[in-house]
Amino acid sequence: MNLKWTIVAEAQLENIYNFIKTRDEIAATRVYNDILDEASVLVHFPYMAPVEPVLSDFPEMYRSLAVKRNYKVTYHVENDEIIIVAVFDCRQRPGRLREKIRR
Repeated sequence: MNLKWTIVAEAQLENIYNFIKTRDEIAATRVYNDILDEASVLVHFPYMAPVEPVLSDFPEMYRSLAVKRNYKVTYHVENDEIIIVAVFDCRQRPGRLREKIRR
């Protein structure tokens, strides 16, 4: 399996980093690396995360991997690729995840 990040997901990860960095650069680096590390595990276990209930009516079967309790890495598996489509801060209203996927 290959791991592929969409441009949108990469930008969301970068935004999370930049937001945290304004208060604590070390914490920002830690969160950024934790998200990357957890996502890399999907290469070996692509179906480990549960199906994302907020996106259950979408044509693709999206799954969300919780990272550090506050973040979700949302992805779907297509052929031999794991496509990460969003990095979502769970402290936002859940409907925002739907908006992020539609972009």
